Amino acid sequence: MDEDRRFTGEGFRDELRLFCYRMGGSLQGAEGLVEAVFFRAGGLPLPLTDTVSTRIELHKITARLCLEALADQPPRGLPHFSNPPSDPYLPPLAPEDGIFWLEPFPDDLYPETEYGGERLYGERESISLPFIAALQSVQPRARACLILGDAVGWKVEVLAEILGAGVVDTRHTLEEARESMSRAYDKAMGRSEPPAEEVATGLMMRYLYPWETGDVAGLMERLSEDVVLQLPPSPSWYEGRNDVERHLASYPLAGDARGRWRLLPRRANGQLAFGVYCRDDERRVFRAHSLQVLQFEGEIVSEIIAFKHPSLFPSFRLLPEVTVQG
Repeated sequence: MDEDRRFTGEGFRDELRLFCYRMGGSLQGAEGLVEAVFFRAGGLPLPLTDTVSTRIELHKITARLCLEALADQPPRGLPHFSNPPSDPYLPPLAPEDGIFWLEPFPDDLYPETEYGGERLYGERESISLPFIAALQSVQPRARACLILGDAVGWKVEVLAEILGAGVVDTRHTLEEARESMSRAYDKAMGRSEPPAEEVATGLMMRYLYPWETGDVAGLMERLSEDVVLQLPPSPSWYEGRNDVERHLASYPLAGDARGRWRLLPRRANGQLAFGVYCRDDERRVFRAHSLQVLQFEGEIVSEIIAFKHPSLFPSFRLLPEVTVQG
């Protein structure tokens, strides 16, 4: 076959990345796996004229690589589900070796692909952090069945072909996955909608302003009474407005914090989010610090997950540094 008839894979990158992310809960891991998929598929004369067959062949490779990668890796989660609340007067705990936490996923990378099948989970729900966290409790092979069957909408016969198994065995695996998921997944949390578009910009500005001006009291007015703050990859997390206020006033917003932080709005995992920068006075720049994903109850923030992963900023179309103005 001529070189220009061989598969390049770029048209399938987004959906393969999303599958890998759902499987492992890591955006960085998903990017690496997709590159490995392209490497393995690059020399194959895949049927470019048959999109369905091409997609299936690619998912065969992707599923195999994901299962290999997850064979010896503990499931990812979030501190809220793994540890007791932290002391707000003590500094956040250091990340622990061998502990893997979920990573955020930018909405801009969600694939615009219509599969046409029957799905049990909506698009935004199936990328939500509660959904991704619950998936990690399902065994990897069953997880792949659940993702491709109930989140993507493919028939069990296609799942069997992708996983190299019989239809009866695959149907049984899917049923077991659904049972495991029903025990781990809180649908009310996963189906929590972000604020409507007409009010979202205003709410984001009301949230970022007290951060950028160092106004702890003003920020507390934006948070619910039972707000949860999580700080992966630290295992630390805080529950309730009082403890969250104590932590923020003791550490990120301690002292004169005006101008210490800069927040740039984004979207992640179907929710409102921010790229957060910390001021470096010596170099007169704001340096990439963390990615905050918010959950709202009405117009009040009920959860903040601050992922300290500056390496993910490019995936959210954020620069590693921003110049201080003035």
